[in-house]
Amino acid sequence: MWLKFFTLGMAGASVCLSSAVVCAADANNGFIEDSTTTVGFRNFYWNADNRNGSYTNFDGERQSYRQEWSQGVLAKFNSGFTQGLVGFGLDLHYMGAVKLDGGKGRVGDGIGNGGIVSRDNDGDPKSEYSKAGGALKMRIASTELAYGDLFPDSPVLKYGDIRLLPQTLRGWNVTDRSFAGLTLNAGRFVSSSDRAQPNHGGHLGTAYGGRQADSDFVSYYGGVYTGINNVKVKLFGSELDDIWNQQFASIEYRVPLAVGGTFNTGINYYRTRDTGAALLGSIRNDAWSTRAGYALGGHKVELAFTQIDGDQPFDYVWNSFDIELDAASQGSDFNSPNEKAWSARYDLDAVVFGVPGLTFTARYIRGTDIDGRNASGAYSRFQAVHDGSQWERDLWVKYVVQSGPAKNLSLRLLHASMRTGGDYGAIANDLDQTRIILDYPLDLNFLK
Repeated sequence: MWLKFFTLGMAGASVCLSSAVVCAADANNGFIEDSTTTVGFRNFYWNADNRNGSYTNFDGERQSYRQEWSQGVLAKFNSGFTQGLVGFGLDLHYMGAVKLDGGKGRVGDGIGNGGIVSRDNDGDPKSEYSKAGGALKMRIASTELAYGDLFPDSPVLKYGDIRLLPQTLRGWNVTDRSFAGLTLNAGRFVSSSDRAQPNHGGHLGTAYGGRQADSDFVSYYGGVYTGINNVKVKLFGSELDDIWNQQFASIEYRVPLAVGGTFNTGINYYRTRDTGAALLGSIRNDAWSTRAGYALGGHKVELAFTQIDGDQPFDYVWNSFDIELDAASQGSDFNSPNEKAWSARYDLDAVVFGVPGLTFTARYIRGTDIDGRNASGAYSRFQAVHDGSQWERDLWVKYVVQSGPAKNLSLRLLHASMRTGGDYGAIANDLDQTRIILDYPLDLNFLK
């Protein structure tokens, strides 16, 4: 009986696989026919008051006020696939930036010290910079493989796009959608192109530990499952060569209520342990967050709690933004050693007041019990904190044009105020920061 069941199952799987190959071939119109061409313009203004001169600038001087303004462009051509059982394609991109305002005494470095303007080897802000890249790709049935300069997107490795231009990483990536409701991803990358630099050979490393020339690769694997009604599950893992192994798990539940509105809850968990040569020292960190929210009409409220268990901060890949902890915000990640953080959030979609495209967010986060006395290695600076705290208040407004020649143009205003408490000011900055971001995407598919 077992053998008969196994034989029938394998036959069914073969039929499904054959059907997937046929369907993929039928859906493939061609290299040009399925291609997309887009151009996105981003105008970015950055103003930061690092109060009491609490920021150390590029020249090692104490600085408080920072102001930068730049115009960027990101153009992408993503081809379809050639016809046949095995299809081939090509993705290309170009990025460019022009400085509109910001002198040497006002800017960061756009990479590790914030800001949006790139600097040259002498520390002077560049008036312009650009870079180009691309990737070759191949598709078999529902599986796609790409190699080149890519934009990986996962909870353990996510390209950074929170400044003027996005980060890319060089390596390979595979995506599989053979099973309904399940998307599988894996990749391995050997270098990074920082978000404010034109080169493609940047060293890997971590946001809080710095770049590491001896770390040769970062790899990741995992998947997202949405095959159960109202539930989303994510499981991922990664390895940063000679630094850490990191695993991630999350579950999100969202369900409409009979009394009206929608209830949502979820939990996220990261486990990070040092590996190999342990270039940053010993790492044993468990970070998790949980949340609960309710939405009705255009209103949504949410409460969340985040806990960092470990004598190191929760860390992530250099220049990326792979952090799915609920307290992470504009001014602070709320990820310091042993930190506990409560947060409250309110979101408004003004469509309920007859203003489609307008949204508003208000957040308050408070972190306490920061204790880094036992930190070591690359995180030794946290030893100065025995009983630290911090809080942040965020106000975000966004408007997206709904129709007409400027359709999809968006304007964002993001303001954050962050203050330290206890002895946390020994390593962190008090901050008032404003960002004004204008995004205007153009769809050029009419050129096909």
